[in-house]
Amino acid sequence: MRLRKVRTITAWCLLVGAIVGWPVTQLTIARDEPPFTLGLSWLAIILTAADLVSTSQVHQEQGEQ
Repeated sequence: MRLRKVRTITAWCLLVGAIVGWPVTQLTIARDEPPFTLGLSWLAIILTAADLVSTSQVHQEQGEQ
């Protein structure tokens, strides 16, 4: 049961990190990159992290029943 909770917390951290990382990289490291291209790359990471959050929450709820 504890592992399921750790997975959910990790998934949320990944999602928040990706949402924060997008504008930070645009303003610092990847200034020369086209914003659209960089945005698509980060969007793929954000969507994957959101899927991990959803999946981990389902696993956590099933484990509690």
